Amino acid sequence: MTTEANITITKREGKITFISVSMPIWTKWNDFGNLSVNIPLLGIETIAKDGNDAEKAIEEAIISFCVIAEKFGQGIEKELQVLGWQLAGDDNLEYGINDADAVLESIFRTGENYVNPHLKLELAA
Repeated sequence: MTTEANITITKREGKITFISVSMPIWTKWNDFGNLSVNIPLLGIETIAKDGNDAEKAIEEAIISFCVIAEKFGQGIEKELQVLGWQLAGDDNLEYGINDADAVLESIFRTGENYVNPHLKLELAA
């Protein structure tokens, strides 16, 4: 299995404070002149007005996923596992593809790698 993405969760006093993310994303201009941003490993698609706005849109989409998973779901780790992510040690999750799955491997190769080492989460009680 080849690791294609990872998320590391940092906690302080038992609460998640920030996450580190590395995963493929895809962008494409749509018929309405907006930049469609697809984050398939989280099952999210969002819209941006341009390339600069896309960075913020990705950041906000990932943070929103995490906040919703923590507040209304079963927690980030469990929600990611439902989407195919696997635990790879304490507070670290990875998404890999089977080397024999040529179609999925090809899809991943065409994605742009999004990396953000410090996405701050605001998880008020």
